[in-house]
Amino acid sequence: MRPAEAEALVDEKLGSTPRAAHSRQVATLMDGLALHLGADRELWTVVGLVHDLDYFVVGDGWTRHGVLASEWLEGQLPDDALMAIAAHDHRTGIRCDSLLGDMLRLADALAITIEAVGTEMFAVADAFPQLRAALGQRPYIADMIEAISTRRHLPVEVLHTIAASSAAIARFSASA
Repeated sequence: MRPAEAEALVDEKLGSTPRAAHSRQVATLMDGLALHLGADRELWTVVGLVHDLDYFVVGDGWTRHGVLASEWLEGQLPDDALMAIAAHDHRTGIRCDSLLGDMLRLADALAITIEAVGTEMFAVADAFPQLRAALGQRPYIADMIEAISTRRHLPVEVLHTIAASSAAIARFSASA
């Protein structure tokens, strides 16, 4: 699947909702992470775009979120991409500890954080306690970011650069 096809699916399934904007933000973060890690930027961007396609269909059945999207995309993406999508929401109980799976969870958590509190907290030396406090009811998102970035040796400075870049792109895209 090419990014243009993934964009068309986002338009079809998510419309012009904040969830579509979130998916595009995750795609931009995935692109930055892929560039930093030397991974397949096109594939990672596509995975970021399509990870939430089922968001409005699962209703309250969050144990199916991502799983349904991966079923829809079967045969269009590699198996590791499908597994990353199926496992990106912790409520499914599915685990995917591949680099792609970790980076999708990281990009999703970063996008949620950027939407909630911006990117500046990533610029401080001891960012995670401040992120936990700023995220209020969802401190587990900061825990997830810290755990994945530590496991994958991504210092907070790298996260700040990638997050700030993606936020700037999102602002530019929204104004265009």
